[in-house]
Amino acid sequence: MPANETIYAYAVGRIRALETRLLDKDKLERMVEAVSGEEALKVLSETDYASSVAELTSIFDFEKILQDEIKKVFDLMQKTSPRPYLTDLMSLKYDIHNLKVLLKAKFLEEANEHILFPVGTMQLDTLRTMVEEENFRDLPAALRETVEQILEEFIVSRDPQIIDLLLDQTLYYMLITAARERRAAVLEGLFIREVDLLNIKTFLRVKRIGRNKEFFKRAFLPQGSLPLDLFMNLLEEPLELLVNRLAMSDYDIVVSEGVREWQEKGTITCLEKLADDFIMEYLQQGKRTPFGLEPLIGYIYAKEIEIKNIRMILVGKINGLPIEAIRERLRNVYI
Repeated sequence: MPANETIYAYAVGRIRALETRLLDKDKLERMVEAVSGEEALKVLSETDYASSVAELTSIFDFEKILQDEIKKVFDLMQKTSPRPYLTDLMSLKYDIHNLKVLLKAKFLEEANEHILFPVGTMQLDTLRTMVEEENFRDLPAALRETVEQILEEFIVSRDPQIIDLLLDQTLYYMLITAARERRAAVLEGLFIREVDLLNIKTFLRVKRIGRNKEFFKRAFLPQGSLPLDLFMNLLEEPLELLVNRLAMSDYDIVVSEGVREWQEKGTITCLEKLADDFIMEYLQQGKRTPFGLEPLIGYIYAKEIEIKNIRMILVGKINGLPIEAIRERLRNVYI
């Protein structure tokens, strides 16, 4: 066993114990079958979420439970991981999300403070001050340059898509560069797969709204394993050709089933679920790793999916969605 992996022994031991407390399929199914959102919360109160549920005064405030839970996960990693800078990479996307929200709030006057996350490599108040004062000198260089580019372009175009496109491209440039520099193979593999799946989703959205090749080229994330030419050559072709081209790839089922739903229903709900399940299957390999970074990364993602499942169930219950409609959206669990 490589000596550099044994330093994870304590952290992995902690994670193995916590994995047993993740919500399993049976618990989620009981929440799905509950007659109301309040009853679903009662099921959740039988789990590690009990104390948080007890503090709620209204079911409509459930998002606070979920935000608190994801913060606990990353706080745990900071205390437990022998190399917290690696698990920090998993929280960088929350910085990017928060920057998107804050920039849109400033320039588009969108009141979306409620969707900010108390998670990231930077304090939320620090990011808020940066945006308010338009002073980004304390951001990492790549991110600072991107935000300054956004400000310049947005003044001319007033197009909010610029914020999303440029920040997403910078996010994955930073993530994959850092993973490679630190030789964190599990993270590099994770981020490359996320990029490929995002590019597939973007391809379908661009076809749906009828945008041209230049728009797709601007939105494309170049850090994945699927090349730009693959998509550019197929953008004006029937979707079946994309399915055929990826039939022998790892993305076969994701694309074939996702495209079928897109053609039948005009939505990518199935594709989004399959994409999350694809990433889950990749990270579940870490459950067989006795030491190393893999179990920690797997647990973080498992909690993120758990939180996503809880959110979908409660939103579905609040909005009166049929049980089957909620059930078919649920992601596979880690355990």
